[in-house]
Amino acid sequence: MYLEPEYAKSRITDVGFKELVVLPREIDLNEWLASNTTTFFHHVNLQYSTISEFCTGEACQTMAVCNTQYYWYDERGKKVKCTAPQYVDFVMSSVQKLVTDEDVFPTKYGTSLPWCWNHVKER
Repeated sequence: MYLEPEYAKSRITDVGFKELVVLPREIDLNEWLASNTTTFFHHVNLQYSTISEFCTGEACQTMAVCNTQYYWYDERGKKVKCTAPQYVDFVMSSVQKLVTDEDVFPTKYGTSLPWCWNHVKER
């Protein structure tokens, strides 16, 4: 259905994206950011799953955009050349580890976000 011409050419044009992400009154900024960070991660994961069968190690031998090639840096800081699927897997695994870490993104009611939240957001 979404491939039908009338839908394929449709665009969301009358939505103010700033209005969609405004911090609601009475909501803590860090709570809002944490909630939206995890939601964004899950949406990116879903989006990537729709193209992952086409982006294979053979088809996408490097992670590159325009003239920029991206490398992964391992836990020792060593630059690792990898295929695009490997790079995405490294990134998604790293973020998954963060968003499921109870010390970084607590899920129990009444638990406050860690004092280093600003540092975590920058990762």
